Amino acid sequence: MSLVWRDGRLRPGDAQPGSFPAGAALFETVALRQGRVECLDDHLARLAAGLARLGLSPGPLAGGDLPSWRAGVRALGATDAILRLVVGPGFEELGARPLLPSAPDFRLRNLRTVRDEPEWMPRPKSAPWANSLAATRELRLLGEPAGAEGVQLDARGFVCEGSRSSLAWVRAGRLAAPAASTGRLPGTALAQLLACADLPVAEVESPPPAEADCVLLLRSTLPGGGARVSRWVDLDLRPIWVAADRGLADRLLARLAERRAQRSVSLA
Repeated sequence: MSLVWRDGRLRPGDAQPGSFPAGAALFETVALRQGRVECLDDHLARLAAGLARLGLSPGPLAGGDLPSWRAGVRALGATDAILRLVVGPGFEELGARPLLPSAPDFRLRNLRTVRDEPEWMPRPKSAPWANSLAATRELRLLGEPAGAEGVQLDARGFVCEGSRSSLAWVRAGRLAAPAASTGRLPGTALAQLLACADLPVAEVESPPPAEADCVLLLRSTLPGGGARVSRWVDLDLRPIWVAADRGLADRLLARLAERRAQRSVSLA
């Protein structure tokens, strides 16, 4: 059984991997690489908005107290890991799991799991994250290997997000991201890309963009916060979009990685 740092003490974690402790309400995940995390403040700001909506007070971890984070990381023996902070009524819990290698390119595949309606807007990152977990299970049942991500559409057929990632694309010189009305999570890496891309930005209600110049997958636990998309297929594996030129995607991802690196903090 894994251990977690709960309310300042090491305790046994939940026996079911990926599950949440009883009474869990909100969570955030960040990547710890060589003892450093990027853009921790963005995750905690999103968490704080949810806690305020629920009338909950942040503890030292949710409040951004770096000595408390460092104590938890040391207690967990983490150097390179995915850290997950779960906060609920009267508790906060930090856990760690292995940081696995990431693919430089992803293939997207549409899923049948329709994105549900959020508890409130902007959508909270809440636990249990049932709809996204259902999408992740569907992708696994399809037998997709590492380097594949499922795409959730809303009930109208508009692109929402991946089962674990935000999505963005460039079309006709404009950087587009799914509108909040599709039910997408306010992704931290996506918000950072929109702020630093040096392109006109639009949040759109759109079907899969067959004529995009590039498509990006954004996830804060990926190196640099994102990856290229090389191919996008429908449920029957028919191509929707295929990358023709990596240059634009690489330039945007480089800008994002630079912005995130400038905002890294040491938890060692």
